[in-house]
Amino acid sequence: MNKQQKYFISCLFSMQKFKPVNNTQYFLLPPSIEDFIKEDHLARVVSEVVDELDTSVIENRYSYLGQKSYHPKLLLKLLFYGYAIGIRSGRKIASACESDVAFMYLSCMYKPDFRTINDFRKDNIALVEQLFIEVIKLCAKMNMVNIGTLVIDSTKLRANASNRRTKSKKQYEQWLRNIENEVKEIMTQADIIDKEEDEKYGDTRGDELPKEINTKEKLRKKIKEAIKEVKEEDDKINLTDNDAKVVRSGGSLRTSYNCQTSSTTNGIIVSAYVTNAASDREHLLPVIQQAENNTRQISETILADSGYASYDNYEQLTQLNKTILIPDQEKETENRKAADNPYHRNHFIYDKSTDKFICPQNKELAFYTNCNNTANKQIVRIYQGVECSSCKSKPLCTKGKARQIHVEKREPLRALTRQLLDSQAGKQLYKLRQQIIEPIFGNIKHNLQYTMLHLRSLRKVNAEWQLICLTHNIKQIWKAKLQVK
Repeated sequence: MNKQQKYFISCLFSMQKFKPVNNTQYFLLPPSIEDFIKEDHLARVVSEVVDELDTSVIENRYSYLGQKSYHPKLLLKLLFYGYAIGIRSGRKIASACESDVAFMYLSCMYKPDFRTINDFRKDNIALVEQLFIEVIKLCAKMNMVNIGTLVIDSTKLRANASNRRTKSKKQYEQWLRNIENEVKEIMTQADIIDKEEDEKYGDTRGDELPKEINTKEKLRKKIKEAIKEVKEEDDKINLTDNDAKVVRSGGSLRTSYNCQTSSTTNGIIVSAYVTNAASDREHLLPVIQQAENNTRQISETILADSGYASYDNYEQLTQLNKTILIPDQEKETENRKAADNPYHRNHFIYDKSTDKFICPQNKELAFYTNCNNTANKQIVRIYQGVECSSCKSKPLCTKGKARQIHVEKREPLRALTRQLLDSQAGKQLYKLRQQIIEPIFGNIKHNLQYTMLHLRSLRKVNAEWQLICLTHNIKQIWKAKLQVK
């Protein structure tokens, strides 16, 4: 073996297999926290967006006296970034400020206490809507907002309240009676124990209430307040959160809130608020109005879920000159029944020139009378057969004296909407609803795990939902910047 080979072997054995590990290594120059955050990191976009927001209303609340406070923008950055990645807990955000580089960057290496973060969120609930609109305006400046086609839907989120505590007035009154009986039993037992102790140890103070009594007294007070809130005998109210209602969600009844949302075709949420109403029908116009107010734009085409379909909504949207793509829930049922029944109402042809229906046996049904359905806010025109008594197919067609067809006055508007939805262009356009807003809800509920609202009362959960939607929009800004690069 020559010298060159020996040298190569010695070098080979002296080489290290691993990178050196040294936690005590000093930096030559003091590092900047900014060096640890990539240029395209979400935290940078959150910081830029918050810097653009007008927080003067919050800042003016602080005093020059006393210890210096954390800047509102710093705390907003922590909350916004936390909500954007699925962290809502003040404790977890405070902990992340000590261990997560992104949070350390946003907090400028400060370590705010979790109480500071929670109190800041609680004290500024009323300003969340304004901040939500401010972020929409930032999106508009980047040409990301166009509500010409507005996509509308809602999703149910569980309230921070147990189903078991949603009761009717009678149930609460029975619960109150049970508690009062329990209190009497506890007091009786306490008296017996006091007498035994007096005989054994002498006089005692005897003015301390047992812990069970104290707890029961608080519960009794809450129940009495809940009973006052119940306006009608059959109404139900939740003891923990009086605003939360039991609604059907995911095939089961849950104490929930209904989160109303509208989005542009590129996924920017332009209106968001929470209601405790189970039905969506009454909220179509308010959602549209909020979107138009927030963006200062006018929507032209409305894509909405079938839960928003109603004659009132068809009529009002037509008056506003909007293109309606909202399927009604009755269509599939009607088509299924019509396929099995040759004398289903769908097989009767309307002749506009004579204002009559023609039945499958080529017989006429003439206008008979009007009927006002005040419960459903409907005006119905009734058409009745004039030759039914002599028709051989009458047993198959009707059980009454003559076949009748009920036509809501605004049914032609629904027919136009059905026709548009059945067209090739309408089908392609309506697909956008599922492609745009369903993924938004999927990301919020499944990826970020926001299946339950943490705050209580309609006012607070409304702000919580807007905060979730606000951070969604910030992430859309971030994605738009990534695409530019």
